[in-house]
Amino acid sequence: MQLLSDESDEVLFDLLKVNNEKAFAILYNRYWDKLLEVAYFKLKSQVDAEEVLQQLFIQIWDSRHHIFLRYTLRTYISAALKYAIYRKIAERKKQQVVFVEGEINVDFADNSTQYMLDFSQVRNEIETLVAQLPEKCQMVYRLSRQDDMTAKEISERMHISEKTVQGHLTKALKYIKNNLTILF
Repeated sequence: MQLLSDESDEVLFDLLKVNNEKAFAILYNRYWDKLLEVAYFKLKSQVDAEEVLQQLFIQIWDSRHHIFLRYTLRTYISAALKYAIYRKIAERKKQQVVFVEGEINVDFADNSTQYMLDFSQVRNEIETLVAQLPEKCQMVYRLSRQDDMTAKEISERMHISEKTVQGHLTKALKYIKNNLTILF
């Protein structure tokens, strides 16, 4: 009999979608430490990092019936954390307080919205360019960049040599670099 904790993320996520609290607790414990480390590294605050993670897991629980995993749960959680960190940084900038002659002036003038729009445009253009790559090259790029897999892991998964993986990555990055127009 296989323990619930031995199940894959995807199986646990399927159980989570049918309100299985134990599956949620296992995923929470499985990802908490690593995500906390990433959030703390980016936010430089233990309190903010924990707050962002708590909100992220609350959001996952609240949205569990509506979440569709396009790739893996790991990819979904990583992306969700990244955007939660961006929101926290933007929130911090909006709440920056400047003390001037004993008065408090709140600095609301920031460009975080414009930066997020620019980032979104770049991300969309990169996604369009990646979609134009040959199928294997596209798959290698996505496994490397979206699933954070190493060349060795990709080569084992796709049954190709590490050298071929490196070739596909080089080709993909060169193509993206040469065709990315939004930054220039």
